Amino acid sequence: MTEKLDCKLLVFEDDPNIQTMLRTYFRNQGAEVITADNGKDAYQRITATQPDVILLDVVMPHQDGLSILNEMRAAAVETPVIILTDRNRVDDKVKGLELGADDYLTKPFSLRELSARVKAQLRKSAKKEKTMAAGIHIGPLQIDTQAREISRDNGKKVMLTKTEFDLFAYLATRQKTVVTHRELLQEVLGYDPDIETKALVMHVANLRKKLESSSPNTIEILAVPGVGYKLSAVN
Repeated sequence: MTEKLDCKLLVFEDDPNIQTMLRTYFRNQGAEVITADNGKDAYQRITATQPDVILLDVVMPHQDGLSILNEMRAAAVETPVIILTDRNRVDDKVKGLELGADDYLTKPFSLRELSARVKAQLRKSAKKEKTMAAGIHIGPLQIDTQAREISRDNGKKVMLTKTEFDLFAYLATRQKTVVTHRELLQEVLGYDPDIETKALVMHVANLRKKLESSSPNTIEILAVPGVGYKLSAVN
């Protein structure tokens, strides 16, 4: 029996055929679906509807998806966002994750694949946080897991997206231990083991760049080929 989706989806998509397809498919799965065919007043729509997950097309009239995403995250709206991009717009995927998107899917996409990605975000949102020390210190950085803030010893904040923060905090609790791709995908990103995605690699790449910018040559995220990642402070 197919798992029903008990959630509210907000879909920004200007292609009427894709919009109808998404609305019909997800409503048949049990979701409440709200659609918009342009980015006008997008932030107001998001705050008014309070969706569980947002499907956000990058190219739209009035306001494009990336600027909507930027506005959301700047206002500390942490609703999970899956961006929908065209195959030939590779930079949109990278930029979207840098701005705080949780995942992406390239058109044309499988509806089953998109449904799996939505379910992953719902699991991630519903997952109760495991017991974790309120303060974790690694190298020159202090992680406050309750306030979800990272600061240097001099008090300067390190700005990460919510997914980057989750990855960093998870790795930091397992310093010098190799954490498998499978564990990170399941425990941090909320994926089923059989979902194939490059989102983890891209999130880690963005996290590395931000750590190097804020704390150069002090913290490493080492890739262990075919296994996973290991976080350690450089002495």
